[in-house]
Amino acid sequence: MPISRDIPGREGLVLEYLVLDLNGTLTNHGELIDGVAERIERLGEKLEVQLLSADTFGVLAGVSAELQAHSRTVTTGDEKARCVWELGPERCAAIGNGANDAPMLEIAALGVVVVGPEGAAAAAIRSADVVCSSILDALDLLLDERALLATLRL
Repeated sequence: MPISRDIPGREGLVLEYLVLDLNGTLTNHGELIDGVAERIERLGEKLEVQLLSADTFGVLAGVSAELQAHSRTVTTGDEKARCVWELGPERCAAIGNGANDAPMLEIAALGVVVVGPEGAAAAAIRSADVVCSSILDALDLLLDERALLATLRL
């Protein structure tokens, strides 16, 4: 069952996919950030979770298995955007922090940038609909119907 949000002054969201960057978004120097797994498990009941990463720290397979998520090794922003296009950008929420995440954040129905322990690229911030100070806050936006509504209403 997808996540649906009616947002005053904007087109409603009907999300079926959650596309996530790995390094700097879900992990800090290759270590999964505490609290992520529990939130992804809850979101996985409604959304198909996809992890995209160049796998700099070599942890993509392990994190993907732990989160029970699909994963793809990608190295460029164009590759990340192509993955979102294949899923249908109008059905995707995308979360990332790097310059190579900007293209997917731009085309996804909902683009969220995380300014986490590794920072966030200015290009990603410019491309996002929402900026969050942590991945936990970003995931909570999808879990709490009112939070996203309050942030995006016009």
